[in-house]
Amino acid sequence: MKGEICKYYRLTLNGCPICFVDELKYLGWYVVSAKRFKVSLHETRVKFFQSLDSIYAKSSHCTEPVIQHLVNANCKPHLLYGSEVIGWNNSELSNIVYAFDSAMCRIYNVNLKLLPTVYHYTGQTDIRNNIVHRRHQSKCFF
Repeated sequence: MKGEICKYYRLTLNGCPICFVDELKYLGWYVVSAKRFKVSLHETRVKFFQSLDSIYAKSSHCTEPVIQHLVNANCKPHLLYGSEVIGWNNSELSNIVYAFDSAMCRIYNVNLKLLPTVYHYTGQTDIRNNIVHRRHQSKCFF
């Protein structure tokens, strides 16, 4: 509950007042108070970029494909966590895509316009495709 000030109302549960907050952490997600179910992507992106920075700082001797593999294995899961069940709107999905694309641009030292070419020659898929694939797979199991 990230240190916010608790607002008490006259609603109680077993004699204890219920605290209303704007955001709470549940199963690794920060659920935000909204009219529809919504999660905050800020912490997700922070974890992704912290992992990326950690790998990137220690990989000056590595080739780009090796760094890409390390990012896919260790950083990308932060962005994909729960993507099977979270109904992101276009803006939220764009934030996830932009975070991953920024990492790939940094690794290959290219701008966003050249990224599709990098993806083509490296066999990397757009993270949007990963999310769609995960959602499709989860529907097969439920």
